[in-house]
Amino acid sequence: MLRISAITSIDTSDWVVGKKVLSVFSENDSRLIPESLFQWENRISDFESIPACEPYWAQLATMQAQGSKIEFPIGLRWKRKKVVKYDAEISHTHIDLKGERINGSLRMQAQFHKKIDWLNVFRELCLAMKPSYAFMHFFSECEVVGVKSGTPESYFSSGIVHRGTIPNLGWAVFYGDEFAEAVDAERIAAAGFPIEKIGSGYLVRITEHLQDVVSNFSLFSKRRAELKTLFPEGFFLIQHEPLI
Repeated sequence: MLRISAITSIDTSDWVVGKKVLSVFSENDSRLIPESLFQWENRISDFESIPACEPYWAQLATMQAQGSKIEFPIGLRWKRKKVVKYDAEISHTHIDLKGERINGSLRMQAQFHKKIDWLNVFRELCLAMKPSYAFMHFFSECEVVGVKSGTPESYFSSGIVHRGTIPNLGWAVFYGDEFAEAVDAERIAAAGFPIEKIGSGYLVRITEHLQDVVSNFSLFSKRRAELKTLFPEGFFLIQHEPLI
């Protein structure tokens, strides 16, 4: 299963952001055009066009607890059942009942299709969301079987930054905000890893092609271990590679 996750501090409820995010799916490859729109588990509409999604992108809901009432934007979910089958959802940046700012996030899981330019999809999402952290990775069986909730492995598969620490390296990772400071771009490039500057952050890949994770996990695993040595000690929660 292919997974993409992005975490951002920008106001994702802004329709300007919404148009950019949805255009990644609807304007680059016809095999990614959404079919249905959802809010949580409730189907609300067929996908007709990007402009038609504006009323649903960040509808306000009201929550009352402990005598306080707050409004928050409901996230939008979009799915596709045909090739390429996927499920994507935005959770908007908002202020919780404690008055704390909660980052927005995008999570997607999809069937891997070798003819889709997944790198471009990921790159365009990073440009749209300006994430502090984002990753794209194909999870092989050895990385998901037997994974228990609350473990670093589960944080990795869920796209969670745990207590300010990145769980593990995916095939492609975007380091923005404070994480970009740990990226030694010249050293990483000199070691043969593809790296590019996007805004104030860096998009780093472990190999040239995502297909490498699917067809040659041993090579990918070896290169991932090598790339970790180019970051500060303790930068990643997971230091070992799975048994193949």
